[in-house]
Parts: sequence; C-alpha cells; structure tokens
Amino acid sequence: MTAIKVTKIGVRATALLLTGTVLSGVAFAQQAPQQPAPAPAAQQAPATPVATPEPARTVRSLRVEGTQRLEPETVLSYTRVRVGQPYTTESLDQAIRDLLASELLADVTIEGVESGDIVVRVRENPIINRVVLEGNKRLKNDKIVKEIKLAPRQMFTRTAVRADVARIIELYRRQGRFAATVEPKMVSLDQNRVDVIFEIEEGAKSKVRQINIIGNEVFKDGKLRGEMATKQARLTTIMSSNTSYDQDRLAYDQQKLRQFYLTQGYADFRVVSAVAELTPDKKDFIITYVVEEGPRYKFGPVTVDSNIRDFDDKVLAGNLSIKEGAWYNAKMVEDTVDQLSETAGMFGYAFANVSPEFKRDRENLTMTLNFNIAEARRTYVERIDIVGNTQTQDKVIRREMRLAEGDAFNTFLVKRSQDRINSLGYFGEKFEI
Repeated sequence: MTAIKVTKIGVRATALLLTGTVLSGVAFAQQAPQQPAPAPAAQQAPATPVATPEPARTVRSLRVEGTQRLEPETVLSYTRVRVGQPYTTESLDQAIRDLLASELLADVTIEGVESGDIVVRVRENPIINRVVLEGNKRLKNDKIVKEIKLAPRQMFTRTAVRADVARIIELYRRQGRFAATVEPKMVSLDQNRVDVIFEIEEGAKSKVRQINIIGNEVFKDGKLRGEMATKQARLTTIMSSNTSYDQDRLAYDQQKLRQFYLTQGYADFRVVSAVAELTPDKKDFIITYVVEEGPRYKFGPVTVDSNIRDFDDKVLAGNLSIKEGAWYNAKMVEDTVDQLSETAGMFGYAFANVSPEFKRDRENLTMTLNFNIAEARRTYVERIDIVGNTQTQDKVIRREMRLAEGDAFNTFLVKRSQDRINSLGYFGEKFEI
C-alpha cells in the first residue's frame, strides 16, 4: 500500500512541476524579444569523384602486320611504343595519330592492349599507277600536269589529291572559268596500286555582268566605265575578251581611274574599295567601285631648281608647258619631267635626275610645283657598237650617225641619228639605239 501511495504522489508532483514549467515558459515568451529562427543548414554539394589514373602497363612484345613495301622498323619509328616501356590507352591512341600523320598509311589499328602483346596492324597507302585527266578541252594536259603534284610511281594520299584539285580549279579561274569543277576518282588495281582520275567540268567563262561605281559626282558612270579595260557583257561586246573577269585587270582598272582623275585636276582622288562578287550560279561577276573624288586643283607657281651650273633656273621654268592657273594635270607633270631630262641630255648630262616636288594648298586649291634637277656629271660617247646587221655594212650605218666616239652625249643627236637610219629603209621595226 505504501508503495502505491508514493507512486501517486510522485505523479501528481511531476504534473504540477510540468504545469509550472509550461506556465513560466509562456510568461517568459511574453516578456522576452522574439528571436529569429535559425537558418537551415546549407545543403552540401556532392563531392566530385576523383578519377584514378590508369595504371601503366608494360609492352611485353611488339610487332607490325600488314606491311608490303615498308619495313616494320620504319613504321615503328613514327611511334614512341617500345618493348619494355610502359604504355597507356592514351599513349596508344597517340601512336595511331602519329602513324596516320606520316601519310604512309591508309589505316592503323592496335591490338593486344590488355595483355601487353602489342600488334600494330596497318594498311599502306597505294602506289599511283597513272594520273588521268578527263573533260579538259580549254586547258591541255601538259598545262595541267606540270602544275599538279601527283604522278605515277608516287604514293597516293588524300591530302595530295585535295591539293591537286585546288590547283586545277585555280588554273581555270585564271582563265575566268569560275564555274569549273573537278571530281577526283580512284580506281583500285592489283598489288595495291591505283589509277587517279580527275573528271573536269570546265564550264563557261564568268562574264562581268555589271560594273557599279559609288561616290562619283563629277563624272557619270558611263564616262568612267569607258576609261576601264574591263567591259560589261552586252550584245555589243559579245566578241570582246575584256568582258571576262580578270583579277589583274581589276587592279589595272583602278589605276586607270586614278590616272583619269589626276589628269582632270583631282589630285586627292582615291579608290576606297573594289569588290568583285561572283553570282550564286558562278556565271557572272558584279564589280563595285567606291571612290572619293575630292576637290579640283589648279597649278600654283611652277619653278625649277637646277644643281647643274650650265642651266638657268628661270629660263628653264619659262619654257615649260605648265602654266600657273591651269587645271592640275599629272600627265603634264610627267611630260615636263621628260622634257627637262631631254634638255639635260642635249647638254651632255645623260643621267640627270629630275624629280618634281609637290605642295598642296588645300584652302586655295592650288598645287605648287618645283622641279629639282640633281647634280650630274657630263657623259661622253666611249664607243659605238653596231650589232645585228648581216647584210648592211657598218660604214653605211655609221655615216648616218650624228654622234662619234669622244663626243659629249646628246639625246637630240641620238634621236636624229635614229631617224636618219630608219629613213634608209634597210631595217624593220626592231631597230633601236
């Protein structure tokens, strides 16, 4: 009985204690400031598994199979795999890449990776029996053969074939045939030999369909096209060879445009760009020039500065064809240089150097010119040689010469001598002094 009573009293006491604790806790919660809830712990990222390195194995034996012309030692010389040396899968893959890069082999496989008894199986590139060109009419065989690298008794490689295809296409493009195609084919023969066949589709010449000029305000498109060597393909130009596209002619036309503008006073003219676009069907080209004409200049003061004491600068300047106030003309500048050089030559200065010096005045749009004649030594005729005359005697030619050995060189007399010899009628167009 006593034990049971004690138990009941203990239960009541525990209940009272718990009740007091709860009540006091509620009162404490009402008095104390509210604390923020603790943040949940950050989720940890799963650890990246660390790749264990592949254990190196040792080459127990090594042999090459499948060679016909090559020695096994030659094949192995392109790899780093050796008997007794460690190897991995990566090192064997590198050995395959090295062998294929040698361009001696068409295919390579390696067996015995697990056991260490390595077998390198190869298939050699074939030998070329002959190279055949088909479909070429505009370009003869000898023109193409000397440009390509493949030849009989050489080793066949796909890299060499691709290079030769590019060379043949480039040959046709030089002729303006941008639609030309080349299809290489290989015919397998016995003893690992092949015939290489290039099937060529030449196509028609690519014509210049349109020439566009952008930026020109002074001169019309038709006038500028007339200065160019390249012509647009039209019914009136159907027989002209200048309607086909030529990259060299494109550069020449840019120079022709520049020369034209420089003769009209536009000293700052320039071709900003020249673009030739091939149409999708590869039959025609559309050429577009972008130009900047710039302002027009007139000649300013024109002077001569001679370092040759025999010449009077003012007299030379007064006899020039260029006059101040005229429109600038680059052709007249070139002609004046020739005129001064001939004048110096008449006085025996055969190698006088004449150089024009330009000074632009962009505000007044004038071009000041000074022709500088460098100092030179007088030249004399040492010897007169006559060559190429098989029927006419030397004395017949010499008596028409206005110069003799020992005379001061004179360009006027040289020209006079040439005219007198030509008037004899004994010589053709190839006569020259």
